[in-house]
Amino acid sequence: MTPRAEDEREPRLPMSSAAAQVDNAPTSKVRGRRAAKRADRKARRAERQAEDVRLVRLVLEGDHEAFRSLVERYQKPLFWIAHDILLDREEARDVAQEAFIRVHTALERYDQKRDFVNWLYRIARNLAIDALRRRRRRANPTEDLTRIPLDAPPARGRAELDLPDRVAEVLEELPVEYRLALTLREFHGMTPREIAQVTDCSYPTARWRLHRARNLFRNAWEKRFGTASTGEDYA
Repeated sequence: MTPRAEDEREPRLPMSSAAAQVDNAPTSKVRGRRAAKRADRKARRAERQAEDVRLVRLVLEGDHEAFRSLVERYQKPLFWIAHDILLDREEARDVAQEAFIRVHTALERYDQKRDFVNWLYRIARNLAIDALRRRRRRANPTEDLTRIPLDAPPARGRAELDLPDRVAEVLEELPVEYRLALTLREFHGMTPREIAQVTDCSYPTARWRLHRARNLFRNAWEKRFGTASTGEDYA
């Protein structure tokens, strides 16, 4: 049930390079590609949701293997959502495991007309925020929750950092809600509406946080690493 420690993800965030390609393409082709991508995402979400609901129904009928399948489908993204908030692997593993326990006990109350993955991610997000608050109260009861302590190992020299390490280092500087909005979009492929559901905010707020997060990321990257081509693709 616990996400494996060796689970890794590659950063996406290809904002500048994608924008450059779009700028060089005819408007009609751009619109056609965007429409095709939206249709493809919608189809994949519908397929994923149908499979999730099938597994949920089997679990409710007493099929333990079906719940194991749900865990295998979502243990990595749950771990990373918790990690994006806590920046601590052990705490993230604990939160992901607790999230699956909560899901199992609350499955009868799940509305099968709603997106299962958003419901699941929201549970993990809430548990991670609770864990962060407990940690912060132990460390400093009066400290602001909008920024979290950087408890990662001492930073290596910049020349030693590969691209994923650089992205992670910059993400650590972002306030937690902005960092979560950005990673939900770029690592988990969520739309702003889905981000709003997971993070318990309005759609305009989710869009604003995502916009603000991109600006903060770009500024932090340029401050640390300059405006080299590798950085531009991650701003």
